[in-house]
Amino acid sequence: MRKIMQLVIALFVMLPILILSPACSKKMAETPGSDTDMQEEEVEAQKNREKMERERGVRERALRAEILQFMREDIYFDKGSYRLGSEARKLLQTKAQWLQKNPDLTVIVEGHTDEPGSKEYNLALGDRRAGAVKSFLMGQGVQSRRITAVSYGNEQPKSSGRAAKARSKNRRVHFVVEE
Repeated sequence: MRKIMQLVIALFVMLPILILSPACSKKMAETPGSDTDMQEEEVEAQKNREKMERERGVRERALRAEILQFMREDIYFDKGSYRLGSEARKLLQTKAQWLQKNPDLTVIVEGHTDEPGSKEYNLALGDRRAGAVKSFLMGQGVQSRRITAVSYGNEQPKSSGRAAKARSKNRRVHFVVEE
């Protein structure tokens, strides 16, 4: 008899738990903000993150292409001169505008010369060429701290030929963009 009583008591205790448990789980599944809603929100957030990442990648590739173009366009000078011609000024105005649109970038302005002349003369001329370009860019609103002027003189020729046309390619200012 005692075992029967224990069984009856256990049933009375367990019965409400068994009856209420499926009902509670149904109510939780039907309420707003359930797991399926949260999963849909997570999927949508992941899609947005992926879209933003693709857009950032496109912008980075475009900037890299612009940087390469910027560095390909050298400023050329007449023999023994550091005076900026009209063509050089137009190109430098475009470069200054680009630098202003990209304020996180800095640029190294490298002055170069052709071979004739002493090492000291060529280094000084390369320095004056780089300085002329830096001054022009600063005059267009580019901050001085973003421009470093250096001279290589005739130490890094672009062309190794002895003809006048080949030497003229060495009388230049070259740009190196730093991020």
